[in-house]
Amino acid sequence: MDQENKQEKKKKTFVHSIRTYVLLWAVGFATALALLVSGISYGLTQKYLKQTQRQTAINSVQLLGSEIGADLDDVIKLANWICLDHTISDCLRQMGQAKGADRSADSLRTQSVEAWNHLSAELNASSIRSLLRRVIVSVPDGSSFLQIIPVYDSVNLKQGARLLTEQGYFSQLLTARDFTWIGLTECILSPFYPKKIIPVFRPIQSSTSTQVVGWVYLEISQDLAGRRLENYTIAEDESLYLTIGEGGTYRYEKGEFTKEELPREVVSYQLPSCGWQVSLLPSRLELRERSRYDLLMISVIFFAILMAGAWMAHSLRRVITRPVTALLEKLDRIGQGDFSADPSIEWDNELGEIGRGINHLSENVSALMEKKVQDEKTRQELEYRVLQSQINPHFMYNTLNTIKWMATIQGAEGIADMSTALSRLLKNVSKETAGLIPVRKEFSLLDDYFTIMKYRYGGTISLEYEIEDPDLLCCLVNRFCLQPIVENAIFHGIEPKGGAGTILVHLYQKERMLMLEVKDNGVGMDEATIHRVLAGSAEDPNDFFRQLGIANVDQRIRHSFGDAYGIVIESEPGNYTMMRLRFPVIREAEAL
Repeated sequence: MDQENKQEKKKKTFVHSIRTYVLLWAVGFATALALLVSGISYGLTQKYLKQTQRQTAINSVQLLGSEIGADLDDVIKLANWICLDHTISDCLRQMGQAKGADRSADSLRTQSVEAWNHLSAELNASSIRSLLRRVIVSVPDGSSFLQIIPVYDSVNLKQGARLLTEQGYFSQLLTARDFTWIGLTECILSPFYPKKIIPVFRPIQSSTSTQVVGWVYLEISQDLAGRRLENYTIAEDESLYLTIGEGGTYRYEKGEFTKEELPREVVSYQLPSCGWQVSLLPSRLELRERSRYDLLMISVIFFAILMAGAWMAHSLRRVITRPVTALLEKLDRIGQGDFSADPSIEWDNELGEIGRGINHLSENVSALMEKKVQDEKTRQELEYRVLQSQINPHFMYNTLNTIKWMATIQGAEGIADMSTALSRLLKNVSKETAGLIPVRKEFSLLDDYFTIMKYRYGGTISLEYEIEDPDLLCCLVNRFCLQPIVENAIFHGIEPKGGAGTILVHLYQKERMLMLEVKDNGVGMDEATIHRVLAGSAEDPNDFFRQLGIANVDQRIRHSFGDAYGIVIESEPGNYTMMRLRFPVIREAEAL
């Protein structure tokens, strides 16, 4: 059972020991540091990866956008050239002015052929010739037009221009102040063409005025953007998006454009000249794969820091546990009574200081125990002596009573009074145990003492009382606090004077304090004597009451009520000595 209790105690001690806290703090600090470093590293790595991926995506879409923008610039330049070319605008003006058969006149036909050759030569020289499916230059109502088809198409040429004027977007694009993009549309002039086209309409003005003499229609293949996007290699979960002006956003995948909303996470590049926008949704799988690699590296760092913390905890345990265990074993031996010094626990470190302190403490405890044994022997001897003297007070009471009755029978009143007073004093000394008594009882004890002194000095000394408030007689003061004061006044004040003397006891209250002043008209004392009296170095141990002493009274008052109370001495050599005893106002009824 004792072994189990010891094991349980050791277990509780280990749980609440400093060693455990040190180990827990070491492991906890290492874990927290590892988590902090790993978290910060992972966060910075993720931020760097995202920034790198985003920057790579920005560079890619900028390159794609620049390539697509260059082709669009060529389209815009070609359209502007056609709109500003004099040969084409003059031909359209003549075609618009011709009526009926005049349209087949040789001169108009010659001018049309010349304009067509002029336009064809410009198209053949253009870098975007392969992207143009059709170019039509027509009069405003579409009744007469010139058409160039770079690729074979079976559409009815006579109805091509008029069919375009019937489309809903014709007027919108033609009257716009600048190039307007409506996105990808079906090719109405080639119904069986599988891809979509980008229509461009611009008005053609006369070379001599602001009159609109016709319009130009460019039918651009979706390959304008598709051929550039197709050459860009993307990951499995990446997506490319093309925003064509106000025509909406299209996701590009395997040569096809599908209209979709633009995701929020995309990286975009705005083409500066046409309002188009190229966007890329970065790969999450690629980021996840790189994150796994970084997470693996961070995990290695985490476990490295954790292992370093474990090694530190092991080292701390080895450095701390062994000395602490030795100190605890020493304390256990002290608890079992072995107070011998153990030099092996006095190491050259802080724990060694504790070991030296334990050795010093055990030596002191051993000395104290020896002293206690000696004191116990002394106490037993004193108790034996007290037991032997217990009969003495009863014997003295009986003897004093006998003296009193014999003096009364013989008419010696003085002897009877002295015997009575001495009997009461001895009874109070031997039987009373209260430390605080009312002032009236203290005055009674003083009267008994002074009765003895009065007969001793033959009536040359007198004791007077001055009581300002009779209610103060019930206030508590220390027992036997006045006898040493009055005795000092008799033996050191009045007796050296060599004549009669008077002692005045003044009782009053001032500033919530009870004041007892004992004033004599003796020889007085100087400041040095006052200090010796209060320090207790001027006491005469030849009398019982002198053994109480003025310094002893002062100490008892201070011990009972605090340092704010005690004795104050005022004296003038050759004239008087006044000792003022200060007490708190505590009435007898309040103390019950």
